[in-house]
Amino acid sequence: MFAAFGMSVAGVAQIGPVSLGAELALPTGDFGESYPLGYGASLGYEQPIGEKLGVTLQVAYIMLGIDDEVSTFIDKSSMMPIQLGAKYYLKERGAGLYGHVQVGVHSLSVTTKDLDLGLFGTFPGTTSSESYLSGAVGLGYVLSEKIDVGVRYNIIAPDSEFEGAEASSYLGVRLAYTLFGGGE
Repeated sequence: MFAAFGMSVAGVAQIGPVSLGAELALPTGDFGESYPLGYGASLGYEQPIGEKLGVTLQVAYIMLGIDDEVSTFIDKSSMMPIQLGAKYYLKERGAGLYGHVQVGVHSLSVTTKDLDLGLFGTFPGTTSSESYLSGAVGLGYVLSEKIDVGVRYNIIAPDSEFEGAEASSYLGVRLAYTLFGGGE
């Protein structure tokens, strides 16, 4: 039993860091006119590759604030980014300044409000979800063994079904706390 426990602890020490992050999204352009701010949480993993490189996976859930002009129609909106990436550290992996690139998908969900038609009844609200390709580039800094802060610019590919559709973008900020892993 002690041997099994020791091997499981040693196994955890070999995996890369797993982190829990607080997310802040500041939408830009047309996206920012309807959704001025987003906030949520994320889970991240980094697999070390060499002395300065790590391969990452991040999954987040971000609730989007709704602008007053569209709030008469939209009840709530959210996005769920799932992105793979790579971090390159300027000094050594897990310390100091790094660059980060990511690619993946963003699932966007919008729930509309019920529409009261008076004598004709109520038209119920609906929820629709769509997934789009996305990419991000950013910088970050590992403040300590447990704290990491990163800033990225995310671009969500436009829906090609809509003529003249433009990509949605936002500036994302992630403050992360390393839960476990990353031991050498």
